[in-house]
Amino acid sequence: MADKMSVREGVRNSAVIKNPVLFEAIGIAPVVAMAVSVKTAIMLSVIASVELVIIESFACLLLKKVKQSFRVLIYAVLGVLINMPLFMFFNRFAPNETANVSIFIPVIAVNSLIALHCERIAVKNDFRTTLVDAISAGIGYVFIIMLLGILREVIGSGTFYSFDLKFPVKFSGLLLPFGGFLLLGFLAAFFKNAIKKKYPDEKPEAAFNLSEISEMHFDEIKTAVEEDFNPFVDFFAAKDEGGETAEAEAVPEKKKSIFKKSDKKEKPEKEKKSKKAETVEAEPLVDVQPVKDEKPAPERSGVYESEFDDILAELEAAKAKPEEPAEEAIEEIAEEPADETEGGDEQ
Repeated sequence: MADKMSVREGVRNSAVIKNPVLFEAIGIAPVVAMAVSVKTAIMLSVIASVELVIIESFACLLLKKVKQSFRVLIYAVLGVLINMPLFMFFNRFAPNETANVSIFIPVIAVNSLIALHCERIAVKNDFRTTLVDAISAGIGYVFIIMLLGILREVIGSGTFYSFDLKFPVKFSGLLLPFGGFLLLGFLAAFFKNAIKKKYPDEKPEAAFNLSEISEMHFDEIKTAVEEDFNPFVDFFAAKDEGGETAEAEAVPEKKKSIFKKSDKKEKPEKEKKSKKAETVEAEPLVDVQPVKDEKPAPERSGVYESEFDDILAELEAAKAKPEEPAEEAIEEIAEEPADETEGGDEQ
């Protein structure tokens, strides 16, 4: 009876009170973007639930002793390997819907829902508890995807499984991502109110708290920050004690050598500065008079003056020459009337 109660509690916690989509808020991207019809909702539900059950069971059985950083990589690889045959199956029987959902199928392979439940449940508990949690979380995820897909197809497209319902009004905005967020908000409020009435002590809003995982990995993160991070230490064989002690002794020696090198580098600089100061003091002081801005004396000034005088003399001579014939002409003109007066008198 106790086992049955534990199974019931597991289903209630993982599927209802800690619903992956409504209250844990993980794996929302495919739900909001592509759960717009019953067909796409079925496709997303099958892929997500199959991956969750297989990967969580595998983690419980084989990955408990593996380091957390490697476990996350293994989850992603297993998700891709499971995704490929399912994608080929749906692509053969529903090619149109598969083409519409094909962008978000790889997103499901690395879904945070898988990593969260593997790290929270599978690595810490036995196989039975892990299987119950995987099936319960898958049921809760599938239920919300199917409910959202039916509502969006009926209200937004006016169809159900591609059959026309002949509604007079269609709200096509619900087919867009913001319509998916609106419906998720109303569904979360509705189910939270119902849970509060039936289970007054439960707090569905606390499902989003990831303090369990953060506390679990706090020590690992702290050591990774303080020391040199090496993820291969736990995976490969541990080193011998002699090698570890030798490395521990080598570390302070390296630090000392580093400090010695820095001292050596500082000493030559100080010596150079001191030598420069000595040379400056040793050099005799020389009176240096400021150089005045003296204009260079013009060369060949006498030659230029003589040439200038010659030019002036030539100009004066040129002016004087035409005056002589003018004076002679005036004298001749003055003499001609005198001659004529003399000739008239004689007559």
